[in-house]
Amino acid sequence: MRKYRIKNLRIAPRPKHLKGKRKRIKSLFKNTFRLLLILAIVSSLGFMGKWFHEFIHTSSSFNIEEIDIQGLNRLKEKEILNLLSLELPQNIFYMDLKEARERIETHPRIKEAIIHRRPPGRVIIRVREREPMALINREGEFLGIDSSCVPFPLVEPLKGVDLPLITGIESGEIIIGEESKSPNLRTALDILKTILSLKGHLFSQISEINVLNGIILYTIGATRVRMGKEDFRDQLLNLQGVLIHLNQEKRRAEYIDLRFKNKVIVKEHE
Repeated sequence: MRKYRIKNLRIAPRPKHLKGKRKRIKSLFKNTFRLLLILAIVSSLGFMGKWFHEFIHTSSSFNIEEIDIQGLNRLKEKEILNLLSLELPQNIFYMDLKEARERIETHPRIKEAIIHRRPPGRVIIRVREREPMALINREGEFLGIDSSCVPFPLVEPLKGVDLPLITGIESGEIIIGEESKSPNLRTALDILKTILSLKGHLFSQISEINVLNGIILYTIGATRVRMGKEDFRDQLLNLQGVLIHLNQEKRRAEYIDLRFKNKVIVKEHE
């Protein structure tokens, strides 16, 4: 039997349509595998996430163990805890922070409350108390009023409060814990804010602001001061200068009128 050698043998290339079909099948299998892998991972993560969520919301390891109340000045921790009214033991993640904040802020002395969770078992409550800028008298009861025009009961003894008294306000215009819309009360507070913005000790010399009929200030030396309804800063600068001058001269004024522009009327004690 003879053997034949075939020189320069060439293998015919596969048809192009077969190559393309094979590539498409291979790509399809590859993409399908990737999709199944992603679905498996997502399903696993979803299961783990649900398990973890149930665990931290039911495990006693996340029960509230400590409540850290910060920022108190006049109020007591017990008052805040009573407002919070938590039923313990309670899981830290079941605590409704928004509801807890709103409960605390119902106290008229509390200006703001911020609450944070610190797992596994610590809750931090930061409160900001209202600070009185002046006093007001409502039906025989002295209340504090802050710079936001919100009246509130005093916690501290009245004897220890050295603040101006605002008079001439109707009792119906004062609601504890709510911002007052009284224009006269706001005028009095604007005057006090202006005084605080000045350098010097004028604030400590004012004992009363009456806004019933116009604006009348009374100093601790019993000097009656009439003010106009505009340009508070210029009027108060004039008042401060007059009081300093009288003090240096060891003289006292019975009456000072600031209502006229570029003119201050002073009636001294005889």
